[in-house]
Amino acid sequence: MATLKSEDQEFASSLTIEPGEKFTISAQGNTQAEQPLETQTWQHVKLTLINGPNTLVYQTQQGQEKVAELTLMQNALADIQTVAHAYLLCRYPQDEALFLAEKLEQLVEAKRSQVLFEPAEPSFELSVKSAGAGVKVEFFVDAGNVETGIYRWDALGIRFFTNNQLLTDFVAELKSEFAC
Repeated sequence: MATLKSEDQEFASSLTIEPGEKFTISAQGNTQAEQPLETQTWQHVKLTLINGPNTLVYQTQQGQEKVAELTLMQNALADIQTVAHAYLLCRYPQDEALFLAEKLEQLVEAKRSQVLFEPAEPSFELSVKSAGAGVKVEFFVDAGNVETGIYRWDALGIRFFTNNQLLTDFVAELKSEFAC
């Protein structure tokens, strides 16, 4: 698991992103002998927010981990419920874990001053900004999107200050845990 820790250790805060099961979705059409038109790989994630003695954990509910192959029939998607109701990252065709790690590395290297990340299937949003000698982190979970399938702005979250070394450690853990 990749954990981004606050620099405040007296009343510590952290954000943890833990990889879960990967799955593939194939969209198929009725042309070219039912050959796959597009393959997408997704990965479930478990999100843990800690602020002092308080902990919030978000993960896909039991029974929603397995994904059947989705079929595109006459330009209509048969079933998107598993992707719409999960905490996950796209891994292919775009590797969102690698994308996030690269953008955070650029922030540490002062090649950018801010990273704003929201996965293709929006279940959370991460904002990381250079703030003087520190780094400001804001992370909000859109559980309403996962539970109802409707994207909402109402969210629970956490914000804290960290530093470049702790951010560098988080990026290394993220790349290792998600095999980027």
